[in-house]
Amino acid sequence: MQINNKVYTTKENTGQKTKSSTAKNYVLYRDTSRCDMLAMDYDRPVTLKRALYNIRDEKNIKEGIIGDKNLIERFILDLQKNPQSQKILKRKVVKLAGYGSSAAAFETVDGKIIKITNGNHMPLNRPLTTFDVPVFKKGKSGKTHFYLEEKLYQHSMPFLWVEEVKSMIKKAGYAPTDLFEFDTHQIGISKNGKLYLLDAECAKYKSIFHAIWDKVKRNILKRI
Repeated sequence: MQINNKVYTTKENTGQKTKSSTAKNYVLYRDTSRCDMLAMDYDRPVTLKRALYNIRDEKNIKEGIIGDKNLIERFILDLQKNPQSQKILKRKVVKLAGYGSSAAAFETVDGKIIKITNGNHMPLNRPLTTFDVPVFKKGKSGKTHFYLEEKLYQHSMPFLWVEEVKSMIKKAGYAPTDLFEFDTHQIGISKNGKLYLLDAECAKYKSIFHAIWDKVKRNILKRI
């Protein structure tokens, strides 16, 4: 199967990418190493703001959170509202690295990941823990949350590592959710060889009572 329009052609079965002489400064293609998800590579770095506008205007993007053009527009408007989020919009990115139903991820020129989410990406506002991707900076503007994270690697990951991450989640007192045997696209490995969960929504409180108790416990510890 091929995706074709006036500015590019991509081949899903090989990940091969070609562009015409009148092409835009990005290539949209199916990444076979990530379950044939759409990816967007730039010829030269652009600001996150420009990348979001490209996604909004690209007619061939119709799936996941990036297919919701009104939501992408809201991301841009929200992130323009305060100085901290404006800095995120100005950061240079080189590719659309991934997306789901509530988040989109972009790789920066300095090898980090900017994740933009519709609301808090942490289920029931659970805290970041040892199995989560390391976060350097986070914030929100309006209903849009953003996270500057460590880049993880996912090539040739064995399925048994999914079970290892699930064990890490359980050991920390949470319940693995929608994380199945072959879901290597939901995990990643750092430069120092440590495994992490990529999608925070795959680790949830065991129940609402566990969430309430954890919040109470954290509030008590803050006062000590």
